[in-house]
Amino acid sequence: MEKSLVVKKNEIRQYDLGAPSQMTAMSKVLQAHIKDQKLSTNIAGKEYTQVEGWQFAGGLLGYMPKVVSVENLSSGTEKKWRADVEVIRMKDGIVMGTGVAICSNTEAKKKTFDEYAIVSMAQTRAIGKAYRNLIGWVMKMAGYESTPTEEMTKVDQTPADFNPAKQSAPVNPVPAVNADQLLLKIKDKLMKLGAKNETEALELLKKKTGLVWKGFTNHTPVAIRNAYSSLLNAK
Repeated sequence: MEKSLVVKKNEIRQYDLGAPSQMTAMSKVLQAHIKDQKLSTNIAGKEYTQVEGWQFAGGLLGYMPKVVSVENLSSGTEKKWRADVEVIRMKDGIVMGTGVAICSNTEAKKKTFDEYAIVSMAQTRAIGKAYRNLIGWVMKMAGYESTPTEEMTKVDQTPADFNPAKQSAPVNPVPAVNADQLLLKIKDKLMKLGAKNETEALELLKKKTGLVWKGFTNHTPVAIRNAYSSLLNAK
């Protein structure tokens, strides 16, 4: 079955998701890493792992997340986004698991969030959900709850030392520039990723973020900022 390599103390260790004894060994590595890097949050006396901890667990197995699409479900004053994520086996690209998540500014802890942060959190939650659906039981073996931290904040189970703004901020924040400048940055980023012309750039934007643009004109500032945020945080 699927295997990956992790190096520790000059030894190469293979982890096989279908071998319980290897999962026991992996859970100890996972437990130590999450503790050392402070990647868990205490909520109501239980430890919930942040998305970076789930990504580390996936990495030990050779799995990585891929944002398949982001969808704007906003209506009226509500800013609401859905994200779909797949967990990909790196050695052959096979889809091992999926996750879907939604984030809205109507949530108690998200009322003051900018729209780009709502988009980012939807993706973060979907990544955690995809891993949870696949290896939640391994996280339990490591001594942590099988629900990602970001899912728990959605239902407002928030500890005193938990900073929602810090947790929900995108990995790569959008710079404070106008929409035209940001659009140029999007084009430049896509070209650096390999696009040779506008057609290829639009296809690459769709592949990376799930956004379907017919061109680089007639977009609102909010849409441009969302696209830039999604592109920077895409895998």
